[in-house]
Amino acid sequence: MKLFLDGPERECERLALEFAATEKQIQAASRRAVSKLGRWMRSAILRESSRDTGMPRKALKGRLKMSVDRVAASTRVWVGRNAIPLSALNPHQTRSGVTAGPVQRRHAFMLPGRRGPVFKREGRSRLPISVQYEDISKDIERVLQTEIYAEAERKFLHFFRQELRWEKVKEGRS
Repeated sequence: MKLFLDGPERECERLALEFAATEKQIQAASRRAVSKLGRWMRSAILRESSRDTGMPRKALKGRLKMSVDRVAASTRVWVGRNAIPLSALNPHQTRSGVTAGPVQRRHAFMLPGRRGPVFKREGRSRLPISVQYEDISKDIERVLQTEIYAEAERKFLHFFRQELRWEKVKEGRS
């Protein structure tokens, strides 16, 4: 899923006129604002996803990658939505199965004396067994749609205003 902020062009132009910024100042401010927006998105996705899914941030952190293209003034935030292995959620063996974070799997088991994968038998026989995962794709999708994308344009304008103000302060110092 991609998010393109094309709407705030008029607002950005209005801010540039308000601060009487030069083209060079506008470009510098927009590059830094885009970078700040990417960092904000990464932390907000972690925070909100952790809150909604009940998963620890540590388990979700490796699923977020961010890259900034300073020339094009763009940021890419990649969110991995694959299922999380229960072994990443600090699993504990219980009488009825395994509890890992907010997830409970009845009849699941772990190898004794080890921190490793959580297994569950696929049928009534001893084998085959499968490693257990928790699907988080729908939760992540909901967080991105309702909370992150809805706020992104407003945050960009906030960061852009900050950076234009900083450019004017820098100009006054020299």
